[in-house]
Amino acid sequence: MSPPAQENSGKSRKWGCHALQIPAGYKLTPIQRMRLPILLSLALVLAEPLWAEAPSIAGTLPEDLVPQLKPLLKASVERSPNTISAAIAVAEQEASKLGARAILLPSLNLNSSYQSTRETESGSSASPPSSGVFYGASINQPVFHWGAYKNQADMADLGLKISERQYADAYRQLAVSIRNQYLGLITRKIAVRNAKFAQKLDQERLEAAQAKFETGAMSAAEVGSFKLTVEQAQLYTDRALEDLAYYKRIFTRLVGIDDLDDDSIPIELPHPEYSKQTADAVLTNFVGEGIENTLQNQVYLMTIKQQDLSYDIAKVRLLPRFDANASYNYSDYTSVGSHSITQVGITSEAYSVAANWTIFDGFATRSAKLYALETKRYYERQKKTYVDSSIDTATYMRHQIDFAARSMAFLELHNTLIAAEVKRFNDDQKLGYGSQATIDAGTQNLYATEYDMVYARSDYLNQWTGFISLTGLDPALDNISPRYVH
Repeated sequence: MSPPAQENSGKSRKWGCHALQIPAGYKLTPIQRMRLPILLSLALVLAEPLWAEAPSIAGTLPEDLVPQLKPLLKASVERSPNTISAAIAVAEQEASKLGARAILLPSLNLNSSYQSTRETESGSSASPPSSGVFYGASINQPVFHWGAYKNQADMADLGLKISERQYADAYRQLAVSIRNQYLGLITRKIAVRNAKFAQKLDQERLEAAQAKFETGAMSAAEVGSFKLTVEQAQLYTDRALEDLAYYKRIFTRLVGIDDLDDDSIPIELPHPEYSKQTADAVLTNFVGEGIENTLQNQVYLMTIKQQDLSYDIAKVRLLPRFDANASYNYSDYTSVGSHSITQVGITSEAYSVAANWTIFDGFATRSAKLYALETKRYYERQKKTYVDSSIDTATYMRHQIDFAARSMAFLELHNTLIAAEVKRFNDDQKLGYGSQATIDAGTQNLYATEYDMVYARSDYLNQWTGFISLTGLDPALDNISPRYVH
């Protein structure tokens, strides 16, 4: 089954449940129940089956809040080293598929040669030379191999589909990384602004101190302290600038672009709306049936199918196999004698059906069958481990989203209070009894709380994006061809 990739961020998908309800006929395993919070598990068990439209996640992802990010996600499909490497792997599997399919088709061979012969007997003179031109063609077609060649071709088809799912999964993870790093650039740009503003205030204090020193109202030692503060502020600014430049270079290499203009990095991040009901519905769907449709689970299912085909191939190795062959040959032969020249044209046609039967191969067939069965068991165990660990991770991330939303709300309230205080300082100055120093100190404090607030929003968005991506609902997959996910 293909993952429930949505057509665009504004459309909803069909879900097997909503809120905390489960699809009809579906039962959670005891392990899955133990891994969920007790209240959530009880709600899942007691809820009545109901099919409903999935809640829309439109407007909840970073690219919805910061439009500059959306074209970068699209550009990375063709330009990122990650997707380029994954695309090469897909191309290699396409070549392997062609090679595996070729064995089902007839093979045609053509040949041509020229031959000159001279024979010499001991004690006599050499015989006259003879020569000839030879042409030939043959065609071979496998007739009946108990489906072994067909199964090999089907395994190659599955190999291509596996590489396509792995390409999609590589892009899914890349999209998460791009969002994460882009949000990090926003916070680092705010850090640069804050460092420059602090340096500006320290520089103004130094200039005021130097003016007092010139009038004798301040000592040289006190002025020296202000100079050290300015130098330290400069150090903080230089570090913040280098930090931003370094992570910009990492980001551009990740996306595969040459450069990223500073103007494309905003200095603010809008408030992301959080819906507990939507988050619960996403988790419920994932635990119920969504886990079966994820890209990685599809890879495991197709790999297990490959091992079934491998076993089918191995079990017919000791059975007779039949092939058909047809050939046509023509030779134009010329012989020179002492008194004559002889020229002969010979045409031959042959048709055959050949059987090949390996009676005993030293237990190689038994080995191949056992290997296919054990490999299948291995991937079945890997699949189960993946399902269990993914449910664990999704449940953990669901709680982390709650924590991040609470932290974000707290810091947004703190920022609102500080902003109101700075506004009051500005109003007081307009009335004639407020100082610029008070406003500057308040603004510096406001900038610090803005940094904390944006950092909290980034943390929430990173948690939410990772959660949506893990559960197979990332709309970024719409940027790649549907063949990779369906």
